[in-house]
Amino acid sequence: MKWATILLSLVVFATVLWRSPRAVGAMRIARTLAAIAVLIQTWYSGGTGRSALLVAGIGITLFLAYADIVARALHIAYLQTIAIDVERSRSERLSTPPSIGLMVNLLGVLYVLAAVPALPQARVTDAIFLAVTVAVFGWIGAAVLQKQLMRRSESHPVDLRVKAAVDRIGPKFVVHFAGARHSEYQLAMWLQYFDQVGDPYVILVRDRYLLEGIASRTGAPIVLVPAQSVLDRLVPDSVGACFYVNHAAKNAQLIKLDKYVHVQLMHGDSDKAISRSPVSQMYDRVFVAGQAGVDRYLRHGVEIPEYKFRRIGRPQLHQIQVGPRPRSEGDALTVLYTPTWAGLTSEVDYSSLQQGKRIVSALLERGVRLIFRAHPYTAANRAYRELADQIREIIAADAAATGRDHWWGPRAEAEATLTDCINAADAAVSDISGTASDWLYCGRPLAMTDPRGFGSKYFEEFPLARAAYLLEQDAGNVEEVLDQLLSIDSREAIRSEVREYYLGDFAPEELVGVFRRAVKETYEDAGSKVVGPSSAAGG
Repeated sequence: MKWATILLSLVVFATVLWRSPRAVGAMRIARTLAAIAVLIQTWYSGGTGRSALLVAGIGITLFLAYADIVARALHIAYLQTIAIDVERSRSERLSTPPSIGLMVNLLGVLYVLAAVPALPQARVTDAIFLAVTVAVFGWIGAAVLQKQLMRRSESHPVDLRVKAAVDRIGPKFVVHFAGARHSEYQLAMWLQYFDQVGDPYVILVRDRYLLEGIASRTGAPIVLVPAQSVLDRLVPDSVGACFYVNHAAKNAQLIKLDKYVHVQLMHGDSDKAISRSPVSQMYDRVFVAGQAGVDRYLRHGVEIPEYKFRRIGRPQLHQIQVGPRPRSEGDALTVLYTPTWAGLTSEVDYSSLQQGKRIVSALLERGVRLIFRAHPYTAANRAYRELADQIREIIAADAAATGRDHWWGPRAEAEATLTDCINAADAAVSDISGTASDWLYCGRPLAMTDPRGFGSKYFEEFPLARAAYLLEQDAGNVEEVLDQLLSIDSREAIRSEVREYYLGDFAPEELVGVFRRAVKETYEDAGSKVVGPSSAAGG
């Protein structure tokens, strides 16, 4: 039993050291319980003969129990950064939360190893370990005290070392990002185009759980800014504009600083309710792809002055192949199916996954090659995740039986980009989402789903559907729709008209330049926030 306790506790502490080596409070409850178990085991195996280790163990257990409080104290006036050269003295580096987290996590592993019953010269080893523990906790206590004294002397303390480093970068604009877990894709779609603007910028990430995902997608400087009070002191005078890619509640904490031009980009152009939210009224500028992005606000009673809009197309579409996909003789037609997620409420649940098996089965019976690309948020809803998994199983079985080169799972959803999927397909079936708008740019046939049963009101609510073949709520007309999608295609002329209305009249090679000029305009004109539309930005 004693060895089982030691081994299990070692696994707990080693896991933290492996997965979160610099986190002060990672797996706090599990580590606390493991420390208690080792403490009890030490008492039963050695009694007062191992008093030094017992004292050290009590200290470690108490620290772990209150690790969250300690972590909050250590983070006063400390900001975590990525790809930023922050100049700190050796003492300052050893007092940062990551350094202290590493000390504590190493100490936890050493604590379990020190408690091994068969350890020779246990008294000497225990005394040494107690001295190390006292030294580590003494250093942590001094760091916490210093932070608390800073809080008393400054009303809103800020990490001056990071502020100085950001000042040295001299960013012309910042990108503010907050949101739910797994929302990194919302910013990721814009990162390469921010890089192509050519001027320095900094990303302000507001939620710790988003930091790693964003850092893995860019080499741009990043600052984790968990507190609102830091924003007004951190953003340097060189900044003229702030960009946002969603309507996260924390956006308002930066928007209240009215000396910048605040620009909403969103993370896709669609007829979903979020794309014409009244929240957009608080931004100084709203970048939209085409005239449809302006009209959908007016159509729903959201009045935004014309001067705030910039029609810039979608830079993400610059690599889309426009027109029919080149196919060799005998090459099967390829269809892209992109169901959206469940939405935050049932009112905005536009997902067709409940009809997905019927749609996919009908497509496979037509002998097409299928690309199944589910929305990144699908995994967040258990019912829809299971439906998506069932569809993947159907596709996998067909691939095994026919040898057709279907794309599904990681190949379609992680390894390939949306652009890759569009360029590989001859037709698409999409829900109400930004994917439908992006597909429209290629000009190839499109079908759209109606899982909410809008019926005759669908085209009024979602004008993009004028370019598509509409599936009924239960997909009961799937065969008729597939006839149009894969063969007849009677809406080709309408698609061209709707394409320009939604995405602007921009050639692929123009899109990145249009975006670059529109971004530069925001901070070059930052001294005057009320400016007319720019012809360079398609305004």
